Parts: sequence; C-alpha cells; structure tokens
Amino acid sequence: MNRILTLVIMLFVSSLSNATEYSSIHGETIKIDFNAPTKPIVLIVWASWCGYCMAEIPHLKKEFSEHGNVQWLGLNVNKNPQDGAEIELKKSLPWRSISDPDLIIGDQFNVRGTPTLLVLNTQGQVVHKGRRVDADFKATLDSFAP
Repeated sequence: MNRILTLVIMLFVSSLSNATEYSSIHGETIKIDFNAPTKPIVLIVWASWCGYCMAEIPHLKKEFSEHGNVQWLGLNVNKNPQDGAEIELKKSLPWRSISDPDLIIGDQFNVRGTPTLLVLNTQGQVVHKGRRVDADFKATLDSFAP
C-alpha cells in the first residue's frame, strides 16, 4: 500500500511540472520550466558571430564562478548550432546552451539582440534584462545569495 501511495504522489507532482524539453547545441535534451524554475536562471542570449557576446564571456565566467546558487543557461541563436557548439568548446563555456535559431524562446522574453542577459526568479519573472555584466546584473545575482 505504501508503494502505491508513493507512486501516486510522484506521478501527481511530476504532472504539475510544465517543464519543456529543448535541444542543446550539442543535440542533448535540456528540460526546463521557464515559468517556474527550481532555482533562479541566468539566461545568456548569444551567437558565435557576435563580437560583444565573445567580449562578455570572461566577465560571465567570473560571475558563474561566484554565483553557483543560480542555474546558468545559454540561448544560442546561430542558424547552425554547430557554430555555437564550436565556440562553446573553444571558449570552455561552463554552462550548456539551448539552440534557438528561430528565436522561439527569445521571443518569449522580447529579446531584440545579442548579447542579452536575463535573470529569472523562481516564479519565472524577468528580474533583470541587460546587455552587459554590470553593477545591476551583479546586484541581481547577489540578491539570490543563500
């Protein structure tokens, strides 16, 4: 009886999740619910051809190393995901990237260019939107400190 109840509870809880499966730039599946993430998300909208995106990488890596309490996720808008995958490997990006060449996810957040840095809280609300690692971005990340 206890096993059945546990199974029913697990099925109920999993049915409450609105997580969607996305494809990474390496073809792996990434499952995430942008409306109610389990922890805050830094969403980095980038492309391999974007010079400003490449210039932000060292600053983002520094913040990544200091803010492990949030989930970091790239949103690569290259038409060919392989171009993004090559940069991810070459630059040793510590976060995975979803492939979004048609800006399906980007449009949900009114992204209008690269780079764009979004920070979502656990209610799925955008609490920061900007283009660079700046004082506001850092303060937003600091607000999630344990």
